[in-house]
Amino acid sequence: FEYTYKDYDGTQKTLKHQVDIPFKEDYAELAHRIVADMDPVMKYLDADVDLKVSLKAFVERENQNFYDRRDEDLLTKARNGQVDVESLVTEIDKLYKEEVLEYAERLGPTDEEIFALAFHQMVHSPLLPDILAKEQSYAKSISELNTRMYEEIDELNAKQAREMDEKVQQLDVSTTSEDINALLSQHYSNQNLLRKRWESKLEAKRGHQKHEYRNWVTSQVGEALINNPSSTTVSSTPIGNKSSMFATQNLSMEESFTIHLGSQLKHMHNIRILSADVTDFCSPLHRDENLNGLNMALGLYSSSLSGIVVLTPSGSVQALPKIIKNANMSTEFHFDQIENQIERIEEDLRKANLGGGEKQSPKLHPGDFFITRHSNLSQTHVIFHLISDESSDSPGEITSRHPVILGLRNILKTASRHDISMLTIPALLRHEMSEDMTVPWSIRRAELVFKCAKGFMIESATWGGTEINTLQLLLPHNISEELFTTLAGMVSNVFRVANPKIL
Repeated sequence: FEYTYKDYDGTQKTLKHQVDIPFKEDYAELAHRIVADMDPVMKYLDADVDLKVSLKAFVERENQNFYDRRDEDLLTKARNGQVDVESLVTEIDKLYKEEVLEYAERLGPTDEEIFALAFHQMVHSPLLPDILAKEQSYAKSISELNTRMYEEIDELNAKQAREMDEKVQQLDVSTTSEDINALLSQHYSNQNLLRKRWESKLEAKRGHQKHEYRNWVTSQVGEALINNPSSTTVSSTPIGNKSSMFATQNLSMEESFTIHLGSQLKHMHNIRILSADVTDFCSPLHRDENLNGLNMALGLYSSSLSGIVVLTPSGSVQALPKIIKNANMSTEFHFDQIENQIERIEEDLRKANLGGGEKQSPKLHPGDFFITRHSNLSQTHVIFHLISDESSDSPGEITSRHPVILGLRNILKTASRHDISMLTIPALLRHEMSEDMTVPWSIRRAELVFKCAKGFMIESATWGGTEINTLQLLLPHNISEELFTTLAGMVSNVFRVANPKIL
């Protein structure tokens, strides 16, 4: 660094000081050290002011030139193949793992993994009845709180309805429209306050149950291992026929088929067509004492998960209210409560929209779907919420390239990749029958869904992962028996049911 200045007596002098580039220290401090080499009088003449300006410009210019030359040399070496990219990547990876917690290698299993392993060992041991009894006890407690909440809400609604009727009858007599608006606002505030109070109480109760339940499971497995190491070994507890999961369900009509798909290597699948309410598959797990709790517990951490496709209107991410109500009738011990799962999905969508330059609220379109996971529903572990905007009053015609059909294909692909061996889909892409859904329309719609599902299942053999062993074709619960028989007869024609061999 070379600096020219005027001394205290007006003579011009030049000062040279060695500066190491790149310079990463404080240039102001360096300026004070340089002034110390001048005549002592210069310290009192503020010689460092102009020196700092020149020194700062010099450091910034030389640092930039250094980095430019360094980067240009690196690029030239990379173009000429003189850089070992693999070692460079390895070194960067090492630095990230050593410095950034997010990328650091885990030294042991997480609490979630420890609990999952303990639960899996426990359900395949003689301790399984204890788990079911504990869960039923917890579910009963939450169910009682929910019942009390709905009773108080109904009482408040009835009371507010009487108050509003009295006010309306006195309108223009002793009551004005402003009084009615004020009463409406007061009613809304009271309802909101009541709901928030009960939701807070339920959330605290679920949190306490979840913490207590997880600690109990891990402690039970630990005690069993200490007292009798062989007692927690995985036994051959059978999950049984999947149809047993529906033994307690009031299905109005049902028919099953066995098919073989594939051109050369044949794969056997079970096809079941049935009529039921879609929310029956998402009913509370421990509402009644039946085998569903046993089957759901055994299948929870297995490669035989159960899934269902539920049609949901477009707009914000939201599940059907009946499903949310059923999922909240007991504590979700293995995953987040359904509202928390939906909030996380909304947050992920919001981040994705912001990344794309959009600042609007997250919105899903027909054919999109989101997934919620459950361990406290009676007949499903995974719900695929498929967005569909088809009007219930005027059903239209769709083709195999319709977004909802393509969304169904993506769901089958996701299911086969994530250990879902039984999947229930809406056979008419509708959950309710309406007067506009004529017999010819229903036959055309069912044929389209059947053929597309068959093609997707054949295609799934190339995707890898778990095969969908059982495909359930769900028809609306209010379908006529004649139409059900007609559509059930189409299954054998579309899927080509395997003929039994007579020995």
